[in-house]
Amino acid sequence: MMPSPQAPPERRVIRMFCDYGRRHPLWESSTPTWDVDYTTTPETYGLSPELAENLEGWQAFFESHGDPFEGWDSDANLQKWLRDGAWLADRLQAEVQSFADVRREFGPLNDRE
Repeated sequence: MMPSPQAPPERRVIRMFCDYGRRHPLWESSTPTWDVDYTTTPETYGLSPELAENLEGWQAFFESHGDPFEGWDSDANLQKWLRDGAWLADRLQAEVQSFADVRREFGPLNDRE
């Protein structure tokens, strides 16, 4: 007997945070009924090319100005990254609102639970 394909959860949760060596700051944890790769891409969610490009730029800014040992090269760059991240998370949520929620995991501007 062939196993039945897994169905996505009723509401998916896209985690948004940057990590070194990634192209996009998109992640999704598997659930008991939905086995996905932990790292995802804009194509995974059918995002617009403009949003995909902006997410890639936000990730690149993180890698250019943030150091895993030394921290941010300036507070101004950190604040810019946080503001841009909040704006991008809102845009991401708008594009995936029919099937997913966005969880911001990138600093003091995280969604409040």
